[in-house]
Amino acid sequence: MKFFSVTLLLLFGVIICVSDGATTTASYLSTSDRTRLKQVLSTAWELKDLPAVHYAVLGYKHLGEAVPKPQDVCKFIIDNSASSSATPELLYYVTSAWKALGSCGNLPVANIVKTLGEVVERETSTVPDLFYAVQALNNVGQKKGDAAKLIKTLQGALKKDDSLLNLGYSFHIAAQLGTDGTFAFDRIEDAIVQADEVDSRFLQFEGGLSITALLVSGAYKLADTVNKPPPITGDQAVKFANYFLSRRSVQTAKGAYSLLDVVNTLTNNKFHLPVAITLASQAAVSLEQPRVSVRISDLLGRPLSADPLTVTAESATRVGDEVVVLSKKKFEPTTGDRTVYSVNLMETKPERGLYKLSVSAALAKPDPRLVGNVGASLTVKVMCAVGVENVEIGTVDADQTTQAKLSKITYPNKLTVPVEADSLQKLIMKFSLKDKSTGKLMTVHQAFVKLQNTVTNQEIVFVAEPDSAKVYKFDIDVGSKASEFGHLSGLYSMELIVGDAVLSNSFAWKVADVNLKFAEHTASSSVSKDQYLYAPKPEIKHLFREPERRPPAVVSNLFTGLVCVPLLLLLALWAKLGVNISNFPLSISAIGFHLGLGGIFTLFGIFWLQLNMFQTIKYLFGIGIVTFLCGNKLLAKIASERKQH
Repeated sequence: MKFFSVTLLLLFGVIICVSDGATTTASYLSTSDRTRLKQVLSTAWELKDLPAVHYAVLGYKHLGEAVPKPQDVCKFIIDNSASSSATPELLYYVTSAWKALGSCGNLPVANIVKTLGEVVERETSTVPDLFYAVQALNNVGQKKGDAAKLIKTLQGALKKDDSLLNLGYSFHIAAQLGTDGTFAFDRIEDAIVQADEVDSRFLQFEGGLSITALLVSGAYKLADTVNKPPPITGDQAVKFANYFLSRRSVQTAKGAYSLLDVVNTLTNNKFHLPVAITLASQAAVSLEQPRVSVRISDLLGRPLSADPLTVTAESATRVGDEVVVLSKKKFEPTTGDRTVYSVNLMETKPERGLYKLSVSAALAKPDPRLVGNVGASLTVKVMCAVGVENVEIGTVDADQTTQAKLSKITYPNKLTVPVEADSLQKLIMKFSLKDKSTGKLMTVHQAFVKLQNTVTNQEIVFVAEPDSAKVYKFDIDVGSKASEFGHLSGLYSMELIVGDAVLSNSFAWKVADVNLKFAEHTASSSVSKDQYLYAPKPEIKHLFREPERRPPAVVSNLFTGLVCVPLLLLLALWAKLGVNISNFPLSISAIGFHLGLGGIFTLFGIFWLQLNMFQTIKYLFGIGIVTFLCGNKLLAKIASERKQH
């Protein structure tokens, strides 16, 4: 396990923003978002694709950016307008870009009007063709023909195909007809009810960003034309805004333009004003950085009004136990940025942990576009600094029959003398963690002890666990953990790693060097781990037990004499009674048997005096075979003689 695991855990403190009010969303188009969208649009300046150039020109206009090399762009647009096979869609791209640039030369307006007029007059024209024709005629400042006939043609086309795409086009067409466009206003509600809600936070139409943007922007433009509020609630407007802002990573020029166009429409319409409440500072506060800053803006990151807002921290509630640590605290405006407000969250001395900060905002002058309360719930993290105290490191016998030998050390020093630990001992370390702000003992999510071989860089990481008194203890039995170290003895660097999501000073501290000695250590510290593991091992030889100490010679002689007493008694009795050896058969088998039997007894005596077991068995094997063969033949001869008598 590497130290980056601590870093990865510290990145856990992310901003969570949940909508509380009907007109509050969780994000906005930031400066970095606008820069990235500009880069997406800038790919069109290769001047190879007319639609891409059209989207780029209009997108740059929404961004307030100047089009690079406008003369080259104008020439490209005018050249495309002279095409003999120009379609309504192509003429729409040409006229829209030409109008947005505003500095190009003259277009062949007469030819454009003739081509587009035929489309408008034709009863079989499709809804997309009518959209392109009406928009293009408007771009060159020409009339759109007979409004009544156009409406009839459009309604006829919608009866054949009233898909979401055609409804979106029809809203934009109707928005160009003034009050005559009222016929399409009632269809807005038919379209909105087809939106899909995702995770109770997003609203979108099947087809993705382009169709959703076309429908929403068309609905608001038509509502503005007929001067009627669209059948869209404030909550729906926020969910649509959430969806659009979730697509900020769009990669095409068309998608970038659609996003910019609809966000501008949602921001600048006179019916709804979605408000973005986000954290303007880090999502963590501490004694060093006690203030929480929030940004309150529209979807484009602009202030909601010219006057300062009244921003209030309604409450700050600790996640987990619902303890309220702050209530009705006013935010202060930030100098130089009218969208940012801040409050000192550490004044109440909250304990470390995650807190839900409920924020509300009120305008000095009421805005009818704001529906319901403008507020949000933001998650912030209260950090603390940790101190490590009462650090002791040392060894104790594995059977714990002796007192532990511990050395004290203070952070961030390193023990000057290496700790020696062999396979019959335990390596132990004790320490306590204390919250510097409150002085109370604390526990953390991560408390590791890492041992790293100074030669091979092999790492072994162990977990330090706290007891009921919140005192951390780490101990390993060196002998039982030998396999985890690969039986590689040598010098190890001992490091204490402490980390937590609410710590402002997580650390990795090199506490001491430890010299570990394992029972099977044979490789020198200069070889690598692999060289040691796969090197030939020493031959295993049997080791006999050391012989017991012999008794004094006097005792041995006395015991020998006592053993010989029965033999001497036997010989004395034989002499008194007389020995009859006349029946002793004078044969090789008889002599061999008795000599062999005597040899066996003699061998036992020698074994007692100087031979070991293996030597005795070797001699006994030879004498025993001769004795067995001779004895067997002698007994057979005696048995045969008895049968004859």
